[in-house]
Amino acid sequence: MKRSSILAVVALSLHSLACSSSSNHGSPPGTAGRAGGGDSASTGGSLAAGGNTVTGGTSTTGGTVALGGTATIGSTTLPGGSTAIGGTAGTTGGATQIGGTTATGATIPTGGSTATGGATGVGGGTAAATCTAEYTGSETRPLLTDASAACFTVQNYLAQAGPTAAPVRDDWDPSAGLPDAGTYSPTYIVAADGSGTHTTVQDAITAANGSGSSSRVYVLVKPGAYRELVCVKGSVPITIYGTDADSTKVTIGFDNYNGKPVDATKTNACAAVSGATYGTSGSSTFFSSSPGFQAQNLTIANDFAEGSLTSNLQAVALTVQGDRQVFQNVRLIGNQDTLQVKSSATGTVARSYFRNSYIEGDTDFIFGRGTAVFDSCTITYVSGRKTNSTHIAPSTEATNPFGFLIINSKMVGDSGMPTGTAFLGRSWDDSSATAPNGQAVIRNTEIGGHIKIAAPWAAAATSSRAFSASGNRLYEYKNTGPGAAGGS
Repeated sequence: MKRSSILAVVALSLHSLACSSSSNHGSPPGTAGRAGGGDSASTGGSLAAGGNTVTGGTSTTGGTVALGGTATIGSTTLPGGSTAIGGTAGTTGGATQIGGTTATGATIPTGGSTATGGATGVGGGTAAATCTAEYTGSETRPLLTDASAACFTVQNYLAQAGPTAAPVRDDWDPSAGLPDAGTYSPTYIVAADGSGTHTTVQDAITAANGSGSSSRVYVLVKPGAYRELVCVKGSVPITIYGTDADSTKVTIGFDNYNGKPVDATKTNACAAVSGATYGTSGSSTFFSSSPGFQAQNLTIANDFAEGSLTSNLQAVALTVQGDRQVFQNVRLIGNQDTLQVKSSATGTVARSYFRNSYIEGDTDFIFGRGTAVFDSCTITYVSGRKTNSTHIAPSTEATNPFGFLIINSKMVGDSGMPTGTAFLGRSWDDSSATAPNGQAVIRNTEIGGHIKIAAPWAAAATSSRAFSASGNRLYEYKNTGPGAAGGS
């Protein structure tokens, strides 16, 4: 196991870690590349290149204080007889790691302890949530340590929003889930047969927004297939739901795609379309930019049939952009780019929580720069079109410590998927943000045998930057199934 850098060990001692408008996603292999290094962090001192110098450090680990001391890699003694902790170098496949681990986004607030989801910073306030990623495993399949994984939790991923440079912490925690939909009292009822207040979902959403309500508005959608584009925007908190636990009973679907010529009568009002074709975001069947939006017990689909087409095939079922959005028992159906998790700007955090939901696709079918938690979900790779692509493509801004968390879930292939052909995912390296970007943790999740065991992370989508544990923020922890590390 790789040992941590001195800075990361100090952080562990102090806190114990208990706690774009379009995409260019194609097949993983063989797109042009850009090299990228790993992130580093320091507060009150700096970790020099080469990983062996602590400058001005005042952190104490096990009673040892390094004040301007130098811990040489491969050595165990600091000047003055102190013991260097984590001073050894880990080598995997010929690559030397600084201190043996990757430290991503770790900070020690002045006068406080390591900010890992609840530490106290300057002035006694609640510090920003961030985690140090320490890993074992290999350069192609990094596995978080127990101590590090204790920080990468649902609560910490969703604890803060606002600007990445100065996040506002509110400790939002939707993990208890939404109530039973049968307890809701609908303000509006959508029924295709005319028995409700509206016959289309969009008309009911428009009415809810027009109400100007500061209280949550409930929109019941009766069973049926609704062929339409839906845009949810504005400040009114809206819950759209079906009452049947069978989420196939209510389906909202459409078939726009990236390269499709624009029809002005068939555009999503939430997605700005420029040019002659829809683009990726413009292809969205359902687009929600409203804060606090919730959906429950229904299906959202993009059923574009690619046929013989081979390019510009991104076809989004759902784009989420507003903060504090919850999707429970929702089915998201598509192929390439099924779910876009977005934010209003590269430097802004927007959070969404998916619970007991089903998501399927075949290329980068969960992607974007937003922060999202997938809790007890089933993520299915479908084999009808291609079998060698990726599940996730986060483009998390480099200053945002939290991208995607997949936890207590299943990542499986359908019955037609061959063994060992698909990737877990890749960084997007979205050209509109600071690259390298993208952050994800897959933990306590069942992984099917369709995954490439030895090297499950592909090169970055836009830059083709080769994956490495030290140059990316993509990790696993205690997964199971034939596609997990070790094939347990």
